Amino acid sequence: MQKKFFIALALAALFVAFDSRDALAQSDGPKVDLGAQFSVIRFRDFDTTDAGFGGRIGYHFNDYISVEAEFNYFPDDKDGFFEGGRKTQGLFGIKTGVRSEAAGIYGKIRPGFVRFSRDFDTFEDAKTDFALDVGGVLELYPSESSVVRFDLGDTIIRVGERLSPFGPTASFTSHNFQFSIGVGFRF
Repeated sequence: MQKKFFIALALAALFVAFDSRDALAQSDGPKVDLGAQFSVIRFRDFDTTDAGFGGRIGYHFNDYISVEAEFNYFPDDKDGFFEGGRKTQGLFGIKTGVRSEAAGIYGKIRPGFVRFSRDFDTFEDAKTDFALDVGGVLELYPSESSVVRFDLGDTIIRVGERLSPFGPTASFTSHNFQFSIGVGFRF
């Protein structure tokens, strides 16, 4: 249910952006966002929650469409079975929606990766898996040059085959709730 909601939100934002006659018009507002955030992700299939921090950069084509890149680091070195150690996340994609001078609401879809510092069996065997972040963004603009951002999303991870004490595990897709709050500068 949650997955369908986030996909519908992202698609609705895309349709709103492309349906607008002004979608290709230049925006007079700031073109670049640069920010930092605190992020929490719940790895549902691993039964663990990690907190971390990261940074983001975005470029606004206009008031409706932006591209952005985000990196997060989850430093807790979890060494329990199926916890994956430290995690690094990189996401790159599109954010689309509507904004005013005071706030903006967007849908986002960003492919990328999640790197686990340990394999499931707790050995030092790092693995990198494909990830897709689908969700929504609320931005508040306290001033023309600042932004406060709230992200909610489903970070979908295609977990590749792993070795375990019981033999290889099959690949699977994991849906993971992620929440971030951040601040940034607009210029």
